[in-house]
Amino acid sequence: MAEPSYPAGAHDYASDAEELNRLEAAMDETPRGAVIVSAVAVGLLLFGWLFLYFFVFLPRGTVG
Repeated sequence: MAEPSYPAGAHDYASDAEELNRLEAAMDETPRGAVIVSAVAVGLLLFGWLFLYFFVFLPRGTVG
């Protein structure tokens, strides 16, 4: 069941100003979490690539 402080639909707000205020409050937090998740994913990808480079590619030496 939904909390009474959060409307169930888009048109359940008392006014357009209240809807905009809640939207701005939600957008203050949402991008921060997305940036953290993407930074962790990119960091793990970079770590994996560097691991392969230093411990797989470099020890094999040059090709040819």
